[in-house]
Amino acid sequence: MLYLLVFVSVTAMSGAQLLLKKGLNVIGQFPESGRELLPFFAKAFSNVYVISALVLTAITALAWIMAVAKSTEISQIYPFMALSYVLVALFSWFLFKEDVTVLRWVGIALICFGVFFVARS
Repeated sequence: MLYLLVFVSVTAMSGAQLLLKKGLNVIGQFPESGRELLPFFAKAFSNVYVISALVLTAITALAWIMAVAKSTEISQIYPFMALSYVLVALFSWFLFKEDVTVLRWVGIALICFGVFFVARS
């Protein structure tokens, strides 16, 4: 059950970041003037992708609270949160056609190895 909660937290967090990016791609750049802030946030908080991202962020927090409450060692489960970097990079590359460099993939592979070693300890 503990690792299911961690999995839900990691995937919900990753999904939230991807949905937020999609929503902001639709809305546009963050405004440079203070007069444009209110319309920007009005658009953001009425955008289905941004709203979905906020819902997933709440799910992330709830699942993480439950996971930490069940865990005897946070140092064993917290590194799994780094897997969100892996998921976001992978899906950003696939969905948004972002340029993920070889060096970034090497870093992501190191994260995966680190999580593997923590899980085995």
